[in-house]
Amino acid sequence: MSTEVKLLIGTKKGAWIYSSDRQRRDWLVSDPILAGWSFYHMSGDLRGDTPRFYAAANHWAWGRSVAKSSDLGKTWDYRSENLAFPPDMRSPNPGPGPGGAPGEWQSTPPGVIGNIWNVEPGHKSQPGVVFAGTQPAGLFRSEDWGVSWQPVEGINRHPNRKYWTGTGGGDSCIHSIHVHPANPNRIFLCVGAGGCYESQDNGETWELFSHNAIITNEMGTKLMAELAREMPDTSGLPPGRDPAAIDELHRMRLDPKNPDRIWGQAHFGVFLSDDAGKTWSDVTTGLPSFHGFPIAVTHHEPDAVFVVPLDYGQDNFRVAPGQFAVYRTQDLGKTWERLIKGLPGPHDYQSVYREGLDTDGLDPEGVYVGTSNGEVYASADAGESWQRLPGTLPPILSVTAVAID
Repeated sequence: MSTEVKLLIGTKKGAWIYSSDRQRRDWLVSDPILAGWSFYHMSGDLRGDTPRFYAAANHWAWGRSVAKSSDLGKTWDYRSENLAFPPDMRSPNPGPGPGGAPGEWQSTPPGVIGNIWNVEPGHKSQPGVVFAGTQPAGLFRSEDWGVSWQPVEGINRHPNRKYWTGTGGGDSCIHSIHVHPANPNRIFLCVGAGGCYESQDNGETWELFSHNAIITNEMGTKLMAELAREMPDTSGLPPGRDPAAIDELHRMRLDPKNPDRIWGQAHFGVFLSDDAGKTWSDVTTGLPSFHGFPIAVTHHEPDAVFVVPLDYGQDNFRVAPGQFAVYRTQDLGKTWERLIKGLPGPHDYQSVYREGLDTDGLDPEGVYVGTSNGEVYASADAGESWQRLPGTLPPILSVTAVAID
């Protein structure tokens, strides 16, 4: 049976799907999907006999939806029944919904869903279960492949919610949702500027697990010292909560080869945990910057992890400083390699959003990255060399690789 590779590309102005075979040399690109909508995240669901695609689709005027396709993206169902906070968590006067995109925070009235940020299939033993993370920070669960939804109250009403950015978590979001492959009752997620949480009882209760990530890289410790001088009074924060939200990971990944191993790209470094978040190591040393958004992990051996460092400074530049580069570690962060063969530069200044980097699980492993300038790059040899795929799209928010047998 032949393998078909699909790249689900979400942008600020619609979605596109790239298609290739197992060789991944030649690619076809689809027409725009739901043109004008912002796709913050897309995912593939290979449970059961029918592959399904999901999309976190948002429009400043028309609302938001978890869109679904069961025919490889040809047609989409936008129903998202009951995807809403309970009445007592909604603002009496919500006003207009926000626009914008990841990285462009806008105030959302408490309890009003401004955007869908993440959508993730549930455990393989629970067909039909899908999770969606929203802004303001909320988690919702579907048991019918994303048609109807119920709030996960344990995290939505968590006592720490008052500490998340904005009143009642108004500007925060939930992203990086993962179900532990060996245990459907263990769920991990990240709250933007609010830390990462784990549930061991199918979402009933949640514990913060990212607060003990200690910065040791030189760049990060210097900046944290500056922030501590600027914000000396942290008495109102919960235990373990620092003023710069270091326990926020911009993107978190469970390693498919060892799901108790968690990787995170944080605001101030790259972190690794080998015990499901109980302890962390700062593995930033060797990178040109502590700052970035996406992180991706190989599905199979040989092990590799990929990040895209961005320039960070007082001027808030936060782009690739002239040479676009992906960095790879194959020894658990002890050393990092700069991968640029086929990538643009010099004099190339662009960024990658938190969902803009992924791997496909094939042998050799394919790696894919989408940029804020609308360019898609693919590597069929674990990052050794890259090719630019056809087309120039709107700014890319999400890249997801799905290999279908």
